[in-house]
Amino acid sequence: MQPNSSSTSQSYSARDGWFIDPRGRHTLLKGVNLGGSSKLPASPDGSTHLGVDFEGWADVSFVGRPFALEEADRHLDRLVHWGFNAVRLLTTWEAIEHRGPGEYDEEYLDFFREVVVRARARGILVFIDPHQDVWSRWTGGDGAPYWCFDWAGLLPEHFVRAGAVALNDFNWPSSSRRSPVASMWTLFFAGDIYCPELTGVQQRLQDHYIAAVCALAERLTDLDNVLGYDTLNEPSYGYLGQGADLVRRQGWGFRPDPFSMLDHLAVADGVRVETETAEVLDPHGLSVWRGGCPWRRAGVWDLDDDGRPRLTDAGYFTRFEGREVSPWRDFAVPFIQRFREAVRRIHPDCFIFIEGPPTDILTHWNDSDPLICNARHWYDVVTLSSRRFDPDAYVAFGERACGAAEIAAIHTKQLAGLQEINRQHMGNPPMLIGEFGIPFEMNDGAAYESRDYRAQTAALDANYRAMEATLLDSALWNYTADNTHARGDRWNEEDLSIFSLDDQEDESDIDSGGRAIAAFCRPVLRHAAGRPVRMGFDCETRRFELVIEADPSLAERSELYVPRLHYPWGVGVETSAGKAELDAERQILVWDAEGSTGQISLTLEPLPEPE
Repeated sequence: MQPNSSSTSQSYSARDGWFIDPRGRHTLLKGVNLGGSSKLPASPDGSTHLGVDFEGWADVSFVGRPFALEEADRHLDRLVHWGFNAVRLLTTWEAIEHRGPGEYDEEYLDFFREVVVRARARGILVFIDPHQDVWSRWTGGDGAPYWCFDWAGLLPEHFVRAGAVALNDFNWPSSSRRSPVASMWTLFFAGDIYCPELTGVQQRLQDHYIAAVCALAERLTDLDNVLGYDTLNEPSYGYLGQGADLVRRQGWGFRPDPFSMLDHLAVADGVRVETETAEVLDPHGLSVWRGGCPWRRAGVWDLDDDGRPRLTDAGYFTRFEGREVSPWRDFAVPFIQRFREAVRRIHPDCFIFIEGPPTDILTHWNDSDPLICNARHWYDVVTLSSRRFDPDAYVAFGERACGAAEIAAIHTKQLAGLQEINRQHMGNPPMLIGEFGIPFEMNDGAAYESRDYRAQTAALDANYRAMEATLLDSALWNYTADNTHARGDRWNEEDLSIFSLDDQEDESDIDSGGRAIAAFCRPVLRHAAGRPVRMGFDCETRRFELVIEADPSLAERSELYVPRLHYPWGVGVETSAGKAELDAERQILVWDAEGSTGQISLTLEPLPEPE
């Protein structure tokens, strides 16, 4: 990729749900998230098992995430070798603005730019992911800087003792239902409406978040491999739209929560809560609020005569301007529009990758902006939440399957449903699955000692088969350069990285350290001189099939990635039109359809081992 004063986002476009490259070819992005530990400071080590610092929060550095610069080339070379042509590159608001409002970490911004520059040297497209999970590190996740809590009147040093958060917790999604997280998201999206005593906090939170991303964009706008910017990873609506659900138990998370959002509201204000099954949350008399709970003063909840929490206005968060509230339409979309306007002033014509909460499936988008990507996430939630997988006895939502192909069929139906929403309700922009992946510690971590990753390979193969069946752009979660068996991705006991230091036996072998490589390092279309119609790869037979609707007006060739891993003794290529040529060293096959029209096909099969 040669230096260019124009950005990739000015060169790439979109048409009929596809990315179109500067040469007019339909483009398929096979990406990976880089990386899992980028959520955390590198210095001092912010791995979640070490806890969080309530005093030294300003004196941290994310320089070295996703890897130190002296290690960058080796990791990026490995990703190219494995066939990834794009990365969803993680940063966080905290990484940029941890020292205080308006104080940017210039060393980190320079470091981040250098990582993008090195990706550019290898032809890797980058889209920036300002990441967060359940608001911040002090609420059990990552994302926002510490100083935001002061604006909200929250006392993070009370969170753990008051039972208002859980740290280093596998069940981290459940924190979204607890008061500190739900309150911060409510204030971020709609604080001026629902918390009048904190009027102005909404504007300040959004302004500083957007300005931090813009500060990063200013470092990147001249780099032609930067495709665009994610609006905000997996945001939450907080209390917005919650009515009767405020008193409902067994809510969102990998394990049932015996307490309701109302229970958590009361506990956060120092009220001891006991359920009918004798489960207790005891805040030791501590409130997480400076001056008490503002939602209680707003009339959302109070205590009954027996000292138990009760809702006093069950519809408080469901009304907006005299009508039923739609958190996406009324609050998320205006935020996305503000974000887009600010970022585009810095980085004109970049793609904006939009996403809402992972549980909000029906997100309408009526904007005519041609440079929008629907970047929602999808996981095999059964495997992800249970951390168990048996390819011979898979059960999900009442359906049973045996083998990667049958499991993939179940996944494909789910993804096809999301695609239909994208077409019918979002204007059919390109749809990229910004996260999908599988837990490598599944089945009680049996593969750590045996090095037998066949279950993981089958699970990930099923994921990729579904991506191929739907012809979706995707970014696998994830590649963590400092992953270990003991600490996984170094965040909340997760281990979804396709690379681990503990599986690296030979540093001179570029594949060493990879896990379930056969599943993700697979042949794939990159650019098509026409519209892709069908694509699929069988991991067992190693047969790859591709059909495209040829565009004779394009004097271009299609391009595929063909890994030596699956074709160590060469590949047999058959085409219905034109000719194909493989550059085995680069693992790139070019297919010249020679002006063909209509549907044309290409198949790949492994050549036998020489005698």
